[in-house]
Amino acid sequence: MSEETCPNCGEPVERRQLVCLNCGARVALRERTSWARDPATPVATVLVALIVVGAVLFGFAISELTSGDGDGGGAGGGGNASQQAETEAPATEGPAVVSGGEQGARTAEEAPAETVPEQEPSTDTVPGWPKGVTAHTVVLVTSSDRAAALNVARKARGTGLEAGLLRSDPYDLGTGLWIVFSGRFTTREGAQLQASQLADRYPGAYPQLIQRSQ
Repeated sequence: MSEETCPNCGEPVERRQLVCLNCGARVALRERTSWARDPATPVATVLVALIVVGAVLFGFAISELTSGDGDGGGAGGGGNASQQAETEAPATEGPAVVSGGEQGARTAEEAPAETVPEQEPSTDTVPGWPKGVTAHTVVLVTSSDRAAALNVARKARGTGLEAGLLRSDPYDLGTGLWIVFSGRFTTREGAQLQASQLADRYPGAYPQLIQRSQ
């Protein structure tokens, strides 16, 4: 083993000695590469291998944890971003594609119950006098103009009256006339009471027996 000297005071020092025992100067700076010249022991070799493997595993773990945080540069990142987008996408973005049977079942289960609106009195369909029925009624309007009489009947039904339209000829109530009537009563008194109640809306309303003559 060659003898070394202190670069500061020239005193002899041993290899790998950190400081000079004479002046206290640092003398081991030139010996940092001496480990490379010494044969490595088996224990040192195992330690180095473990350190390398640990570094690789640690780097892999960090890569896995941070792979989904980027903008999706690689294929793996793109897959994670796509999967996350599908998971977090709101259900209202589009209808789910399902088979015919499953779609019918889901539609029946998920469709909200529709509220059926209350039907208003029909003003388009104006009934005539029932066939074979003899009864008293209230005559609201008599006109030779069918369209005008039909319009009156529709408006009466729109207000909730049981109004109808009949031709006068089959009942011997005139020729070529259209009669707007309201209600059917078994007695004349009942029809008269109804006519009195409708007098403000239909001046001249009167009770009439409807009996088919033809």
